[in-house]
Amino acid sequence: MNDVHIDVNAIEKNLSELWRGQKDGDDAITRAALWNVVAHTSTSDLHASANETLGRASATVPQRTIVIRSNPADEAELTSWISANCHMIGGGKQVCSEEINIVAGGDRIHRVPPVVNALLIPDMPVAFWWLGDLPNEHESYVELLLESADKLIVDSVHFDSPADLALVARIGEQTSTSPADLNWGRLEEWRVATASIFDPPEMRSRLGSIRRVRVIAGSSNHEFFGESVESLLYASWLSAQVGHNVDASGSVEGAAGSIDYAFERRHQSTDVGGIALVEISFEDGTCAGITRDRDRGVLVANVDGSVTVQSVTRTLNQRLDELIVRQLKRSEGDRVLRRVLPIALKLAKRVA
Repeated sequence: MNDVHIDVNAIEKNLSELWRGQKDGDDAITRAALWNVVAHTSTSDLHASANETLGRASATVPQRTIVIRSNPADEAELTSWISANCHMIGGGKQVCSEEINIVAGGDRIHRVPPVVNALLIPDMPVAFWWLGDLPNEHESYVELLLESADKLIVDSVHFDSPADLALVARIGEQTSTSPADLNWGRLEEWRVATASIFDPPEMRSRLGSIRRVRVIAGSSNHEFFGESVESLLYASWLSAQVGHNVDASGSVEGAAGSIDYAFERRHQSTDVGGIALVEISFEDGTCAGITRDRDRGVLVANVDGSVTVQSVTRTLNQRLDELIVRQLKRSEGDRVLRRVLPIALKLAKRVA
């Protein structure tokens, strides 16, 4: 369906008119929604990316989509338009999700939170996807927008400082909004591969003898904080699972004493910020390693020394819409991520 430009105060009225008169019978269009999904952007490029990504995601998870472009540095304006994302489901039938776009600039951005709140479908969960860097310097604006959010979706690869990580951790600890990180979703295959190393009974006892963890991430050759966050989340997850103690300075203590965590960067043109290699060294001098085999589309884990373990983990689809869908299919909050975020914030002192 084509975009319909409307007055921001008449969005609901125009949505009703958009659906009125649609065909019945064999050519019926079904209006569907399981979530309210609000995407917040600050540039035209991010706005277009949000539209494209959620348009694809709505084929799997029908939703009322609200895409905001809000920038206080732009000229004062408040405009909107509506459209529908329609997908064929067989037999000539279509399922359509509503999409609302709001553009605000200058001092008009303060009107965005109440407008968005009025457009949410009642008694339906709300996911708020913040594209780009989270503006920790404008916490009151963020908190006002998130008042009705059940889930906050971020992508920490775009964070420019540990303060962004701190804001997400604080939201998870002090509000009813559950944090969700697309970077955490990308880590799923690495967590599965790591768990496979310690599945054999003879390996479980060695969890207490870990002495060094080395994580290498892809880098654009710039000292950008977000490119280290996936490594931090991985290391924090490992420490949380094993029961390490991480103090405020980022020092780590385990059953066998202090543990050295090394975060390194490797310049590459693709998968920037993504983990490229993990090495876990033990007290006896042996080492477990996990590497990505791009040709086979798998992660390969192995252990040298007196114990030989090898496992292969298939890599997951990392397209943005797939990562978003995985978050929307999970209605409850991620308790493991909540535990990991405060640890990641402490370990960030080792890379900040």
